[in-house]
Amino acid sequence: MIDAFRSEWVPLLRRRFLVGTLVAVAAVAALGTALTIFSAGRTDFDGDPVSVAMLAAPSGVIEGLEAVTILLGVVALSVTASAIAGEYSHGTLRNQLVAQPHRLRLLAGKVLALVVFLVLVVTVSALVTVGLSFALAPLNNIPTDAWLSLPGLAEFGKGLANVAFGTLGYAAVGALAAVVLRSPAAAIAVGVAYALPVEMLVSRIYAPAGGWLPAHLMEIVAVGGNGYTTAYSAAGVRVLVFCGLAAAVTAVLFRRRDVTA
Repeated sequence: MIDAFRSEWVPLLRRRFLVGTLVAVAAVAALGTALTIFSAGRTDFDGDPVSVAMLAAPSGVIEGLEAVTILLGVVALSVTASAIAGEYSHGTLRNQLVAQPHRLRLLAGKVLALVVFLVLVVTVSALVTVGLSFALAPLNNIPTDAWLSLPGLAEFGKGLANVAFGTLGYAAVGALAAVVLRSPAAAIAVGVAYALPVEMLVSRIYAPAGGWLPAHLMEIVAVGGNGYTTAYSAAGVRVLVFCGLAAAVTAVLFRRRDVTA
């Protein structure tokens, strides 16, 4: 498992992949932060009022990141699906299985590396959000004293943990789609299609379903339950159950299905 963990970092740290991923999440974080800061005194895209007092609160420093959790989730889903399904489509998985015939250990090492990588990516996004928030706040007369207080640091840590948790939920979707479809393009397309338009359509047609749909629950967890009828604790438990089921199905398919290329 340790060897699989180490080997997975080779493609993850390739310059094109690493720079592309970091640029994408930094751009997403910057967009969310800028839109959030300049929404003060107006309403956000959901029509909810955004006040200067709300952004000046200790939790205001992480508001920009929480505004784009869905986009960060899509990045995580794409990274995971590309990394795992790419092993099938490029024919490298078969060679890896020769060196490590214990499939579950190989999968565990890969997944652990991806988890660490995605947490680091979310952390970079959070740092971009914080830096840009401090830079833009004076332009809209938003006090930042509370952000540097102990409650502010606590809110930052809690917000970062929630966003990382929600993001890893999307990664579970990407891993499952990758093992089922074995093609990066198909896994990303199906995963994103389910997480965004399909769940959005279902929840709009039948609102109570939103409290049980995985991607919707991941969004609730990522923002700490703020603004949702489903409680944060209930959403967290349901996300853990979904991730456990997704992991179990992924492990069974990875272990039992033949690798022919």
